[in-house]
Amino acid sequence: MALICILIGIIFERVSDILENLRNFDWFDNYSRWLLKTLPGLSSQHQSSILILLLPIMLSVIILQIWFDGKLLGLIDLIFGLVIFAFCLGPKDLNRQINRYLDARENGNEADADTEASAIMQREPPSDPDQQIVEVMRSILHESNDRFFAVIFWFVLLGPFGALLYRLTSYTMRSTTSATLANAARQFQAMLAWAPAHMVAMGYALTGNYEGAKKEFYGKNKQDDLYDCNYHTLITAGQGALKDCAPGEETSCIRSARGLVLRTLVVWLAFIAILTLIGWMS
Repeated sequence: MALICILIGIIFERVSDILENLRNFDWFDNYSRWLLKTLPGLSSQHQSSILILLLPIMLSVIILQIWFDGKLLGLIDLIFGLVIFAFCLGPKDLNRQINRYLDARENGNEADADTEASAIMQREPPSDPDQQIVEVMRSILHESNDRFFAVIFWFVLLGPFGALLYRLTSYTMRSTTSATLANAARQFQAMLAWAPAHMVAMGYALTGNYEGAKKEFYGKNKQDDLYDCNYHTLITAGQGALKDCAPGEETSCIRSARGLVLRTLVVWLAFIAILTLIGWMS
């Protein structure tokens, strides 16, 4: 079931922008504002605030997940899993954003390039074109974990419950107006992203320049913050795995990073398929 949901979800995400357009977190924003207003002390709960925020939603999901299990020969379970998985990808398609960025950069459209760079990086991009390309490349290596690898990991491990837990945590980290809640979500997201980030880094090494990735990974500076640790794990392994890519090579770095992410995704899917075939996962 998990493999079918993942394959259909990723393929549909790549060939159409329908899912991207349908994803809407207004319901969660409204719920978050309501809960913060109803429980004004939530913002003072620090690390536990994100768990309190997500508890009612996640309880509902786990109840539905258990209830749908085996219904109509597994068809209801499959549809439920596919809907949740597809919703949790993204929320924007990284490949589509990369294409728009490359088109804008190659056509000399600086304004559109800055807009797309900001969308990929999730922050204000550098104004210098060469530095911007490097930062976009790094963001591709990092954002791929948040956009789909971590979602796949938790979906395989815990089903729809795991995928939605990760997505709502990551979304809260980026969108909430409460500094305390944002910090709690950031810490929880870092914990959820740690294992998939290291598995993605291993995938970068296996599908790229292994020695380069190994050298960069073990040579990275130690980070006290877990979120920063995940970030540097992904970009050091990814940059080391990229062959013949250096600052100043313009868009070839972006294409190389995208290719590395795609090859790693193929390896992940192949591994999940093997586990499914030998009966270690459903």
